[in-house]
Amino acid sequence: VVKAFDHIDGEYVAIKIIKNKRPFLSQAQIEVRLLELMNQQDNDNSGYIVRLKRNFTFRNHLCLVFELLSYNLYDLLRNTNFRGVSLNLTRKFALQLLSALLFLSQPELSILHCDLKPENILLVNPKRSAIKIVDFGSSCQIGQRLYQYIQSRFYRSPEVLLGIPYDMAIDMWSLGCILVEMHTGEPLFSGTNEFDQMMKIVEVLGMPPTNILEQGTKTKRFFEHLPDNTWVPRKNKERRYRSPGTRKLHDILGVDAGGPGGRRTGEANHSVSDYIKFKELVQQMLEYDPKRRILPFNALQSPFFKRTYDDTSNVNHTMPSNSNINNNNNNNNNTLLNLNSTSSPNLDANHQQVKNPGRKSMNITNHAFLNGHK
Repeated sequence: VVKAFDHIDGEYVAIKIIKNKRPFLSQAQIEVRLLELMNQQDNDNSGYIVRLKRNFTFRNHLCLVFELLSYNLYDLLRNTNFRGVSLNLTRKFALQLLSALLFLSQPELSILHCDLKPENILLVNPKRSAIKIVDFGSSCQIGQRLYQYIQSRFYRSPEVLLGIPYDMAIDMWSLGCILVEMHTGEPLFSGTNEFDQMMKIVEVLGMPPTNILEQGTKTKRFFEHLPDNTWVPRKNKERRYRSPGTRKLHDILGVDAGGPGGRRTGEANHSVSDYIKFKELVQQMLEYDPKRRILPFNALQSPFFKRTYDDTSNVNHTMPSNSNINNNNNNNNNTLLNLNSTSSPNLDANHQQVKNPGRKSMNITNHAFLNGHK
């Protein structure tokens, strides 16, 4: 993805250049079709989905021209030194992301994002808390071709891990993981491989229900079926895991301990009651059974959002002028179709990569923003 200046419209845009290989081209064509469908359905630009302006082919490369957005939520986390943002800001992000999932769940769309993660959620403006979802390169519609290998590992749902047919509930699982990470600063389930991922989920949520395990085509990679008809995690020689369900979400969030690591002790809007509401919502998002996992509409009715409604806060409220956010472009100049372009944050960044030249750091020192007041 490159940042470029459109001399015809007189504005900066982001251009996603697709590799000149048939599999990439085929998937990009699906992405274009889905984006056009979403943008058409989202006439008033309120769906929290990035807007595709147009597409063209240049030297056999399909190029997708998007509105230019700002930094992603992983960048935001990194600039808290991975200590997380306030519960207020987490709430504002949650409200927008649930609204986006509700939008995608419309019968006219029925679109699964399939790769929801902090890198694929971008700030519209570095001084505001409004966000949009990007990168629909792995997306599909219910009833269309569904892929076996989807979702970045940290945010991969149990049904995908176990080899169970999946639906739109996989994005809700990813969102639950993201919200915890945004507040604690660390991934909730940071598996190094699929086995490790599944075991880290089990440490927190306990064993999956038997009916879920029995549906999976890959269940026996992770669990052993005993003669008494019970399931237990497979032994692993490389590392030992805590007993199922003993790493409590209650403790991870620091519900009655002043937040994660006690860092929110005495801070306004971080009461035990606030944390209980947050925990209960996340637990409903992380339900093993996708049929019982909370739906976007129901999640939006959560008591966790009552404070937001009472405050009638506006996610587009401008930050104070003394905010100090370094949003300068880097100096790597390229040429694309006679457009003056510079490298931009990589909209497709992989959370698990150690080195990623597409990521840029930003210096956020405005505590009003990080605490969710904007």
